[in-house]
Amino acid sequence: MTPASTVTPAPTTVSSKPKKRGFLRGLFRGILWFLAICLLLEIGLRFFGYGSYVIYRPDPQLLWLPVPGSHKITETNHLPITISPDGFRYPEALAPKQSGQYRIFTFGDSVTMGWGVDDNSTFSAVLEKQLNSSGCSNTKFQVIDAGVNAYPNALAAERLKKVLDDNYQPDAVILTYSFNTGFERLARLEGKEREQLLHRVEMKSVARRSALYNFLIEDLLRQVMYYRFRELLLQGSWDTAKEHQTVDVEQFTDGLKMAKQAAEAHHSQLVILLLGSEGETSEAHPYQKAMADFAQQNNVPIVNMISVLRAKDPKGLFLDHVHPTAAGHALIGEQLAAVVRGLDSYAAACKDAKTSSTITSNQ
Repeated sequence: MTPASTVTPAPTTVSSKPKKRGFLRGLFRGILWFLAICLLLEIGLRFFGYGSYVIYRPDPQLLWLPVPGSHKITETNHLPITISPDGFRYPEALAPKQSGQYRIFTFGDSVTMGWGVDDNSTFSAVLEKQLNSSGCSNTKFQVIDAGVNAYPNALAAERLKKVLDDNYQPDAVILTYSFNTGFERLARLEGKEREQLLHRVEMKSVARRSALYNFLIEDLLRQVMYYRFRELLLQGSWDTAKEHQTVDVEQFTDGLKMAKQAAEAHHSQLVILLLGSEGETSEAHPYQKAMADFAQQNNVPIVNMISVLRAKDPKGLFLDHVHPTAAGHALIGEQLAAVVRGLDSYAAACKDAKTSSTITSNQ
């Protein structure tokens, strides 16, 4: 008997194409959902002010400057911030200085610019109100805030010189100590390094227009991500600025000398504002001590807020370890007003205004 032959069925092959197409469809749907959620968040967050932060444009000389615009808000507290057509935190464009006007510019970093306070609460605005409210009624005082977020001392001094060269005709200029000492080297960048920084500033200006970026990076994850992104922007790496903090007191002092010489060349009085952090009782950083020494050795009027705060309870004066509250700005403005009233140019302006007023009334 011949055994029946067994027929082995051919193996069934399952095509991988349907699985692949299913994966791609799922991935595509996931991307669409992600984009839809991002779009909804982008729109929704704008109702809460996100997407309205100040934008900074690249500048070949000063590296970054605020873009003019109203209806902007501060990153902290979301309070009104106005950048004038001239690029200063001031409510109006500056016309050529008129007779009977006394004009002051303030230079520095985010403290000077007024981090977390509204347009009327910066120490520049407080100083303007103080000077216009008493003592010299026939003179109109203007105090223009030329502070720029994240500026180191070197760039603040460079902007001071630029304002003088651009013929804004300030009677006095106030140079404020900047806490961004890790960025001093940026003012000296040249060639390709400078071009790369300007490109990164441009890229960040695009990102900063996004409400979602404002919320996630500059608010929710500020301590975790924002400062690292800032290091990437300014230093070209994720590392902290500490690795670049080469303290060069001589170079720092040269910047103060340049500011003084530029002010004198334009018949403007230099005033120094030395700031300290919360709880600081002495000039802890070498640059702070150098600034105090420079003022003393060169007979430059100075407001030393470290000394002022030493005798006061700092409670309620700081938003964080360096940025003042509105009350802190008010205190700085009051101290500056006392020094400005002691300047020869202030006395001359008040005397000229009184003389002009007397002549007019006699006529």
